[in-house]
Amino acid sequence: MKKTFLISCLLVASFPVMAAYTGHVYVDKNKNGVFDKGEKPMSGVKVSDGLNVVETAADGSFTLPGHAGERFIFITTPSGYKTYNRHYHKIEDKQASYDFGLMPYDGGLGKDGSHKYIHIADTEIFNTKNHDEWVNNVRDYAANEHAAFIIHTGDICYEKGLKEHIKLMNTENMDCPVFYCIGNHDLVKGKYGEELFENIYGPVYYSFDAGRVHYIVTPMAGGDHAPGYTREDVYLWLKNDLAHVKPGTPIMVFNHDLLTYDDAFVFKGDNGGSINLNEHNLKAWVYGHWHINYMKKQGDVYSVSTATLDKGGIDHSTSAFRVMHVDKNGDFTSELRYSYLDKNICIASPAGTAFANRVPVTVNVYSSATPVKEVVYSCLQDGKAILKNKKLVQATDWTWNGDMPLSAKYQGKELTLQVTARFNNGETAYAESAFIVRPEQVKVSLGADWNNLLGTSTHVAPVCPPLEAPLQLAWTKNVGANIYMTSPLVHNGRVYIASVDENLKGEGHVYALAGEDGEILWSYPVRNSIKNTIAIDKGVVFAQDAQGWLYAIDAETGKLCWEKQLPVNGLPALIDGLVANDGIVYAGTGKGLGAYEARTGKQLWKNEDWGQGEGTTTTLTQGNGLLIGSAQWRALYGNDAKTGKKLWEASDNGLRNRGSSVAMHGSLLYLISNQSFFILEAATGKVIVRKPLPYNVDVTSTPLLTDKEIIFGSAEKGLIALDNETLEEKWVCPVGAGLVYTSPYIRKGAATIETSPVLAGKTVYVTASDGAVYGINKDDGKIIWKYATGAPIFGSVAVSGNALIAADFGGNVYTFCTR
Repeated sequence: MKKTFLISCLLVASFPVMAAYTGHVYVDKNKNGVFDKGEKPMSGVKVSDGLNVVETAADGSFTLPGHAGERFIFITTPSGYKTYNRHYHKIEDKQASYDFGLMPYDGGLGKDGSHKYIHIADTEIFNTKNHDEWVNNVRDYAANEHAAFIIHTGDICYEKGLKEHIKLMNTENMDCPVFYCIGNHDLVKGKYGEELFENIYGPVYYSFDAGRVHYIVTPMAGGDHAPGYTREDVYLWLKNDLAHVKPGTPIMVFNHDLLTYDDAFVFKGDNGGSINLNEHNLKAWVYGHWHINYMKKQGDVYSVSTATLDKGGIDHSTSAFRVMHVDKNGDFTSELRYSYLDKNICIASPAGTAFANRVPVTVNVYSSATPVKEVVYSCLQDGKAILKNKKLVQATDWTWNGDMPLSAKYQGKELTLQVTARFNNGETAYAESAFIVRPEQVKVSLGADWNNLLGTSTHVAPVCPPLEAPLQLAWTKNVGANIYMTSPLVHNGRVYIASVDENLKGEGHVYALAGEDGEILWSYPVRNSIKNTIAIDKGVVFAQDAQGWLYAIDAETGKLCWEKQLPVNGLPALIDGLVANDGIVYAGTGKGLGAYEARTGKQLWKNEDWGQGEGTTTTLTQGNGLLIGSAQWRALYGNDAKTGKKLWEASDNGLRNRGSSVAMHGSLLYLISNQSFFILEAATGKVIVRKPLPYNVDVTSTPLLTDKEIIFGSAEKGLIALDNETLEEKWVCPVGAGLVYTSPYIRKGAATIETSPVLAGKTVYVTASDGAVYGINKDDGKIIWKYATGAPIFGSVAVSGNALIAADFGGNVYTFCTR
């Protein structure tokens, strides 16, 4: 305490001795905003004028000298208290005294200071409506789980968004302290870029405390209009703020963007001064800006980015808000909460049929506003319970599972499975399904390998034998982590898949499963999420994670053959899919794109001709001596597959929106982008055909070319078929609204298909964001088979032998067979 007081005196002494501003901090017992007689003064509360920082005396009083750039007097709101968005006062002419009334606020603080908070980012409401549901998700979660505060790290967006967002979310209507950062699109036209933000939300840099953690809000360095503040202004205030923080106190910093890609988080002023935040026990730098869900460990510090909670992210990230669970030491765990889900529940298995002995029970259940507490099931015959209130075990944030013992005496009988999910807030959800017990399990007979997206490096699926619907579930297996856009592969009778690790809990793995029953044969841990296509060549499984690490794993043993850190940018995260063929793996993106020998990892070439864009969900396509790559919001590129030299680029008419992977049919490229279907000349990139469409196709779906149709997914309308001669719409097959939204800027209600259709006989099989696997008649677009899983599906199916394989976001791998 003496040391802190001395530092305060020294800092104040560096300015002229004057009493420019005074006031008190007190407990506003009657909430009238006036320091009334008998109300408790608050001592030791930090108060600032935007440069100087002092602490209140025993009587709650403070004195600040002021400075040339002063605009606000603001406090560091102490832990256990809140204000109704009045942690600041704008400095007014002829007013020298400013009081701050605090109200006690429990905020779910544990006795040891542990707490949780909610992070949201990039809501950008300037051009959207109907915000009540996602706002209520956050409000209800904060109330149900006792959040300490809500932080918005910026890009509320432009004048309209800035004026409206404060009405949606503020401390009073959320019944939880709400704090805001300024983003690049929040710097708008005015006397200076932050003028409107300040008029509504207050100062652009400040701090507050929760539990034992000191939280610091810092502004975006620049944006659409020049700010009035400088890095030097922020640096000088930050230096003074930290001088009043007890050494060893954990800190977290909020900003719209990431400070650095390095391990040392050094905040620099404009005149040579700097602060090494690592030396101040920095635990995390929390940001948005990129519209991605991405966590990374940078030395001892976590960098944490959260995508948009009301719509799909730029890189097709899931619509979600983030919850940070902070312990007494300032260490934390993260949890993504997906928006728009109200007690969603579905029995994924058994469904239709089951096999005697031990029947796997898989239930996908989720609610945005409250975690699931427990899931129990009962099994009935003719209304009488055979098994009652048996508990399932949580496998992932979506999935609960277990084995249901059923003896042979129930063979041929129709049974009913009843499932009840109970949530932390006391609510329940109920589901029921009927099934018939069969004596023998359907036999899985895997056939040809399926080594790349859609089976080949050109992403033109091989001719598949008919899989006549209805298909029957042969087995399902949960891998213990979420599966995103990675599609299953088949190789030598095994199934391969990979998982994401959005909360950096060590959940990212590559897995090998036995084709006959789904047993996990091996799993190889990776450093971060594997978000997209993996590939197999020469007996090696290839995967690249979000941090840019390329892994080569022996497909038989699961042992690492080699690994490389690809020279990709620090942001955005690497989410592209890779491709492998003829002893070479092509991986990375932009100037981190390269070709490597499959067996040794020897680099054959590195792209030098085009750069990385935003997060890009396309998978590389290779064939005919060409490699086709993409950069989101930039272009489609053709490179020589042998030398890496760029041959062409195409970006006009919406081709800069790079979600869909290219199908290479001989000398032609088929793809969708933005609101058009395209056919390009592979050798030159020349657009041969462009068919404008009346709907958004900014999805990762690769077009399927049949004898009479061109079939692909869409962002909002389900599955689309064009006549392959006239290119006129032949049919549209609607699907359900997505459970989670991923297509950029697409919001609730959209019937999204991010995946690529596959043809088996005359049936088109495709998965959708509504959580279902569909079998669709290719001639008329009618649904002839549907299997609901209850968790969104973002990866395409694989077909081999008599089996169709799919994987849902809950981490469940399903193998279906013909009866």
